[in-house]
Amino acid sequence: MQSLERYERQLRIEGWRQDKISESTIMVIGVGAIGCEVAKNLTLMGIGKLIIVDNDVVEVSNLSRQMLFTDEDVGRPKTLAAKEKLVKMNPWVKIDQYYKDVRELDSDVFREAVVVCSCLDNWPVRRWVNSMCIELDKPLVDVAMDGLYANLQVVLPGKTACLECHGEDLIPKEIQLAECTLRRRKPEDLRRDLEEQKIYVSLELVEKLFEIGVKTIFDIKYSQAQMLEKLDEVSRNKIREIQELLKPKMPALQSIAATIAGLASTEILKILHGEALGKILDGLLVYDGYSSKLTKVKLKRKNECFVCGDYVKTDNIEINVNPDDRVLDLKKKIAETFGFPDPEILYKKWRLEDDQILREVGIKDGEIAYVETSRRFTPLPLKLVFKT
Repeated sequence: MQSLERYERQLRIEGWRQDKISESTIMVIGVGAIGCEVAKNLTLMGIGKLIIVDNDVVEVSNLSRQMLFTDEDVGRPKTLAAKEKLVKMNPWVKIDQYYKDVRELDSDVFREAVVVCSCLDNWPVRRWVNSMCIELDKPLVDVAMDGLYANLQVVLPGKTACLECHGEDLIPKEIQLAECTLRRRKPEDLRRDLEEQKIYVSLELVEKLFEIGVKTIFDIKYSQAQMLEKLDEVSRNKIREIQELLKPKMPALQSIAATIAGLASTEILKILHGEALGKILDGLLVYDGYSSKLTKVKLKRKNECFVCGDYVKTDNIEINVNPDDRVLDLKKKIAETFGFPDPEILYKKWRLEDDQILREVGIKDGEIAYVETSRRFTPLPLKLVFKT
């Protein structure tokens, strides 16, 4: 049994319950600059179990701001290197590490967590994690930074706004445009898109990308190391060059990561203590390092939100369709309405094909179809209402 002497100073805090800390499991998704700091904070404070998830490897450019890694870790999975350092900091904390895309994890792994902390640098996966937390009723602490700016939002399912409630205002416009565009199906289309950016590649390389599920410029921008490992070395290096052209890496600073991660860690503690350590953040907290200013933005939960809204759970979202439309027409409407770039339509026991006609499939007015997408943890039920 571990000695409480290790935590003697934090035990002096009024309302502190070390048993609540040591009996809890926290999942940290993304072991970058912020994720390293959050994982370190929770480990030092004696969290019972930490689950860390990341599908990237350590690069030299990480070493100036990701404090769990050293030169010897370059090229190694981040989660593996992080676990080794964290165990040395506090051997009493149980740590599970998963070197994979978080969307590939079994749902039982998520169910272990009391709180999920997202420290991701891309919106597609953040949207998926948000959906997963709503579905499993898990509090989510979402953290991000860009240069000397950073932000923090706490999502308490059914109580506070989720990431989608105000997505039209908070998700960058470039990403919104990419998300609401249905993924093109032909390699020639992606090649043409790249040429418009004055990037010239062979059709053979584009076909290789399609084989691993990379079909748009947006996919290329955010393909991480584990995805690129499926390519041969020459192709992998070429795609990394293209990524630099398409998406120069955003500026990042260790001190900003440490600042916002400290605030996020404190919110996790508040959740675990049931607000015995203070009121949990409701809204968006924005940190401006240039002016040393913290701003709280009020965010109201939307009952009509297609992820967390009560209306969705009871009555289903309606979408108007023409019964003579093709399935592809419906997919385009879904992409524009919900920002799903890769919707698949599930009706009864079938996955519908693009060229099928809704009426001929047998869909009747008011029936429910389900939308499967990589942006949601579970399919979205959608009531199809025929235009009159």
